[in-house]
Amino acid sequence: MALQDFEGQILNVLKDGVIVMDHERKIITMNDAAEQLTGWRLGEPVPYCSFCQQRKVERGEERCYLIQHERSPYFTSEMPTYSGKMVDVEMNTARILNDPVSGSTYYLLVLRDFTERKRREAHALREQMVRELIQAREEEHERLAQELHDGVGQSLFSIALALGALQSDVKDVEKKEYIESVLAEVSRLIDNVKGYSKRLRPIELDQFGLGSALSVLVDSFATQYPLVVFHTDIRLSFRYDRVIEINIYRIIQEALVNSMKYAHPNTIDFRIVERNGGIDLSLKDDGGGFDPQKVVKGLGLRHMEERAKTIHGTFTLQSIPGQGTDISVSVPLERGRYDTD
Repeated sequence: MALQDFEGQILNVLKDGVIVMDHERKIITMNDAAEQLTGWRLGEPVPYCSFCQQRKVERGEERCYLIQHERSPYFTSEMPTYSGKMVDVEMNTARILNDPVSGSTYYLLVLRDFTERKRREAHALREQMVRELIQAREEEHERLAQELHDGVGQSLFSIALALGALQSDVKDVEKKEYIESVLAEVSRLIDNVKGYSKRLRPIELDQFGLGSALSVLVDSFATQYPLVVFHTDIRLSFRYDRVIEINIYRIIQEALVNSMKYAHPNTIDFRIVERNGGIDLSLKDDGGGFDPQKVVKGLGLRHMEERAKTIHGTFTLQSIPGQGTDISVSVPLERGRYDTD
């Protein structure tokens, strides 16, 4: 009895459902995990899974695929529970005993709940799709920025040069003034194209690296918002993987945009350093703040979180109404880096 009790305790510790059934599929014994997963009872027949319910069988063949083959690798299907709900399971079976007296055959059926695994796999697939979409979007941004700079920008510059040469040959005052106004408009277009190109793909990022690009980014915000005091600490001594650089840049860009648009701060403290094999950044403002539990995350916050995940980083946000917001990101550098020229 002591040995039987010990065996029963072992079975009940297992997370997989373990069932012993006879050749008529009647349940002889089962552990707690099997009962919790299925709701079945001792003495009841094990129902057929969805695959076996639908599969074609020959005359005299056992409908249960696992019993028919007596020993099979893990097999996935949906199994009906006592309540009628279908649950995704991995299962296998093995013949464990032939009783020569009664002629009965006993089978061991092992069930593993596949629902959580499928949920994790679906979640991992969604994250992979998000990473690929972000990467594809950045690649498209880079291509468009190059076309704007080298195509449209250069064409507008050529037009400006031609108008300037034409203006010097025109004697009529009114025509001179008209050409001058057109030149001014072309100059504005050139500036706009440069701005669009920079927003699509900051040229400083590709030419000088993340540290320089972030300095230019913060300076541009300081110019746009002269009443806001910026305290900046940028300590990055390497060039990093392109995916790391563009995603960190976009996170900080989005954080600054959100702060200016919604928080209306007086001061922003921005710090980014490399240490302990990773990059740590924080951006704090003393703006209006909000209650993260009561505010539905907007696209900006979700984009920052997804970008941090894309580079295997962690994203945390702390905010208190009236006391500002603190955003922190930590990114490991296993993706690689290289020295600045």
